[in-house]
Amino acid sequence: MRRGIRWGALAALFLFATMMVTFAGAQTAVDGAIGGTVTDSSGAVIPGAQVTVHNNGTNADQHAVTDGSGYFRVVHLQPGTYTVTIAASGFQNSQSKNLTVNVGVMTSVQAHLQPGTAAQTVTVSGAAPLVNTSTPTFSGVINNYQLTHLPVNNYRWSSYALLTPGVVNDSNGYGLLSFRGQSTLLNNVEFDGADDNQAFFSEERGRTRAGYSTAKAAIQEFQVNTSNYSVEYGFSAGGVVNAVSKSGTNHFHGQVYYFDRDSIWNAYNDYTKLTVPSGTGFTTEPYKPTDLRRQYGFGVGGPILKDRLFFFLAVDRFYHDFPGVSTPGNTFFYSQPDATVSNGCSASAVKSYSTIDADVCSLANNLTNAGLPTSYTQAVADYNNGIAGLNTMLGVAPRFGSQMIYFPKLDWQINKKNHASFEYNRLNWHSPAGIQTGAGALNYGKRSYGNDYVRDNWGIARLDTFITPNVSNQALYQYGRDFEFEFSQQPTSYEQNTLIKNAAGYTNPFGGIPPEVYITPGNGGFEFGTPAFLERPAYPDERTWQFNDTVEWTRGNHDFKFGYQMVHTHDLSENLYNQYGSFSYTQLYNYFTDYYLAAQGGALAAKARNYSTYSQGFGSQGFGFSTVDYATFVQDEWKVSPKLSLTMGIRWEYEQTPDPQLPNTNNANPAYNIPQTGVLPKDKTNVGPRVGFAYDVFGNGKTVVRGGYGLFFARLVNSTIYNAIAQTGVLTTDPNGNPLAQLQFSYNPTTAGAPVFPEVVTSAGTAGSPPNVIYFDPHFRMPEIEQADLTVQQQFGRHDVLSLTWLGAWGRRLPDFVDQNLPAPVQVNYMVNDPTGQGPLPNGKVLPVDFYVKAATSKVQLSNGVTATSSGRPNPYYGAETDIFSGVNSNYEGLVAQYEHQLSNHIQFNASYTWSHALDYGENNTSGTSTNALFDPANLRLDYGNSNQNVPNRLVVNGVFTSPWQTHGLLGYLTNGYEIAPDVQVQNGLPYSAGTNGNPYVQLNGKTLSYIGSGPTGSAGAGRAPGLDRNYAKQPRTAVVDLRMTKEFPIKGKANFQFIAEAFNLFNHQNVTGINTTAYNFGSSSSATCGANQLCFNAINKNGSYTPQYGQVTNTNSSGFAYTPRQLQLAVQLTF
Repeated sequence: MRRGIRWGALAALFLFATMMVTFAGAQTAVDGAIGGTVTDSSGAVIPGAQVTVHNNGTNADQHAVTDGSGYFRVVHLQPGTYTVTIAASGFQNSQSKNLTVNVGVMTSVQAHLQPGTAAQTVTVSGAAPLVNTSTPTFSGVINNYQLTHLPVNNYRWSSYALLTPGVVNDSNGYGLLSFRGQSTLLNNVEFDGADDNQAFFSEERGRTRAGYSTAKAAIQEFQVNTSNYSVEYGFSAGGVVNAVSKSGTNHFHGQVYYFDRDSIWNAYNDYTKLTVPSGTGFTTEPYKPTDLRRQYGFGVGGPILKDRLFFFLAVDRFYHDFPGVSTPGNTFFYSQPDATVSNGCSASAVKSYSTIDADVCSLANNLTNAGLPTSYTQAVADYNNGIAGLNTMLGVAPRFGSQMIYFPKLDWQINKKNHASFEYNRLNWHSPAGIQTGAGALNYGKRSYGNDYVRDNWGIARLDTFITPNVSNQALYQYGRDFEFEFSQQPTSYEQNTLIKNAAGYTNPFGGIPPEVYITPGNGGFEFGTPAFLERPAYPDERTWQFNDTVEWTRGNHDFKFGYQMVHTHDLSENLYNQYGSFSYTQLYNYFTDYYLAAQGGALAAKARNYSTYSQGFGSQGFGFSTVDYATFVQDEWKVSPKLSLTMGIRWEYEQTPDPQLPNTNNANPAYNIPQTGVLPKDKTNVGPRVGFAYDVFGNGKTVVRGGYGLFFARLVNSTIYNAIAQTGVLTTDPNGNPLAQLQFSYNPTTAGAPVFPEVVTSAGTAGSPPNVIYFDPHFRMPEIEQADLTVQQQFGRHDVLSLTWLGAWGRRLPDFVDQNLPAPVQVNYMVNDPTGQGPLPNGKVLPVDFYVKAATSKVQLSNGVTATSSGRPNPYYGAETDIFSGVNSNYEGLVAQYEHQLSNHIQFNASYTWSHALDYGENNTSGTSTNALFDPANLRLDYGNSNQNVPNRLVVNGVFTSPWQTHGLLGYLTNGYEIAPDVQVQNGLPYSAGTNGNPYVQLNGKTLSYIGSGPTGSAGAGRAPGLDRNYAKQPRTAVVDLRMTKEFPIKGKANFQFIAEAFNLFNHQNVTGINTTAYNFGSSSSATCGANQLCFNAINKNGSYTPQYGQVTNTNSSGFAYTPRQLQLAVQLTF
């Protein structure tokens, strides 16, 4: 705490000292500016001219005087329309009406005064310039016209950012965005200049399951910054999406709307099938899940006190009914065994049976060997009864999401020098069974989806003060709470009778919350019970306090900006993983064996240990901690000449991390100590310069060259910090014997203390296995991105602009995870076994790999005195020791061509094409941690390849076309006011790697090697096939055509009533959202065709004909946030 106060005091002192030297001046994150040069008819500059900027909505005026170079600049202008009047002695007044001001952009005014008197006024068109001649930023403003006229599938206003070049959806389709090929976790979302991020998962507040976090009706416009953005923006190495809300004016204005989407109008998904049992097996038929969406609400603003006090209120209701479909992972689940077999269930006879008959024999043999004699005929009945019981947890599962948003805002023009605004946003989302959001078949029991809840509240207060006409101050304060929590559902009757209280009299000790049972879906199973990730009483409960202050000063042709930012975040996360236990089975017949033995009770129940593994978590429910982000910055925007503008700035950032809560450094025996757990990163070296220029080549505002360079830093994701706090390997317990840290224990059936099905371990007690450890590397540094761009922009005619841009981004010190508790590897050789010749590697190719061999285990005493089996690692007292290190680099280069036709002649049109290539060394998009993310923990270079977000080609085309004719009279109500607005987005498919399946079966010198974990190297690292670059393959291209059609009815010239019809994915293009990435299977000791040291191509052999499974599409259009089958939506809207 003292350290935080000291750093805050030092930052404040630095702020005060710098203010003694300079002030700042320019547009900010929530407003824009108007500036330009005033000349006479000969082109000579006019100093001392009086400039008045009038807000057409609120009647507020701001004043400026041109300097010796005839230049002026007026800042802190809310987005909207303005009138600029310029007066100078001996000249006629010049008045520019209806000038548009956008967020983060300066609108240029080039006034040429004519000789005359002030009584004479020359009025000119106030159309905003098409070409940006003053700022170097590569960014785009999504204005209110685009927000209200273009279609968007998922209701999220931030998704309009996909209209800008260099931005793509993430690979999971959750609506997260990648800028310039960077991780989706490196971005910054702001709302009215305030932080709108959830620090725990590094996403927009409310996260991805809620419909959206802010009503679109509340948004005036927003800016998408991808590089060279103002030093006022930070804590981001990707992009910044900055939204500005609407405000009230002297005129009442607003909208009322109702949108209706119904699945009966939608297309089928070719891969969504419903499999149901029949008398002889099963039937599969196309299935269109219910998908009903209702969105309605209003946004209205106006005066409370004319010219002084204004209000705006948005209320939005969203309801989504989308039942899930619980199905087994394989149709084998519904296979019917033969009633009898001719040769019994001997080992030799079973070889000739079908798979299902062989499984029934395995069930019979398991039960008989356990002491419950069972014939094949009885086993058939048991198997069928077992399937019937499981089937009660399958089928359609009710699921919906319901959301309410309230957004009130007040704007107060206190006096000519002070303007204040106050706003509050409340989001309430609840979604029974809504944790699993998949639109297609789900391999979960219908009571195992989990309930999802979000309570998001935040308020912002802002004060803008003009100390003098050239000096101003903007102060902002925010308090917010993003409270998210998730709980399990009421168990089914089957789960209650099997897992909670069974026929043998066993009663689960956790108050009616059953363990999880996971039956490998590939073998026809699914998972039911309580998912291992639940319960989550707080996930997270995040509270944010923010203070920003920016002082601005316009001095001559310099605009200085200086500011200070502080964001204090407190996170409470309560999520003890796997606290209710989890049984894992690889075969259905093994589960049925335990099911029937457990029901017998007594000695037979004690033999119900046919699971593959059992695991359970113990320890603290969760931890709370705080981080504080500090930043200070200074910038000079210098108008060198009427043609040339330079921007030079520097920004310093520091994220104050908490102290460790459970350092594993004080054990009596130093052999148990992990020194790295005693410290978290304190990186104070994040100083980022930013420079840029804009050059008006011919001085006519039509040909501009812009460019710039900047160094940017991202913040540490708080969930990564949480894992380093909670999982230090400390085995200390509280007075009740509960571990203080969060520990995971894993058992196989022969491990001492392993429970019998369905019993769970009631306390850690004497249970023990070497715990895993997570810590930050001692040399960890904050993620860093260098960005640069160069743009040439040319205006043609009055309404058209073409621009060409080169983009570059170079990531350094990006985070990743590697296991440091590994033995020295030995080299082994795999050989490709591919008789089909259709795989990506040639048949017979030898692939040398460094393999991490697990040592022979022994009994060791852990730090808590419990005797356990050693980990077989160099440090036998611990399992994986995950080092969070900052050593990954990335590279991105792109070329962008953009064409824009400003609204004229009833047409607005925009198009952009981006060619790019993103490469990295395995940049990690994980918000928490993974044990080992590298292919070979000792060789990072093997992870070099295409980025997960590499999209080489992307085309975006959209426009708004209104009917050009104008019919008068009553007939005009039918023939006028038609509008069509298409949005087309086409791109290459996302990349993927060739994966492997199973566990490595490796021999060296005739000896089978044990392994630390899965994957070709045996290190539990990346499981892709050796010999192939990471992400070498691409999914098929995606293409989405959305369309909005509108018929407008004017109401006495003051309002408009609209009928709207929208189509999303109009042509029902099959956008791939799932693909089989398993290229090779490891050999096994029981296989006659795929043995030791072999990688066997993943293909199905049917009567000698091989069908490759690798690369086969497994699902399309299954992301509700990015890709869906064709959907239709109808709406009515009233605007006034």
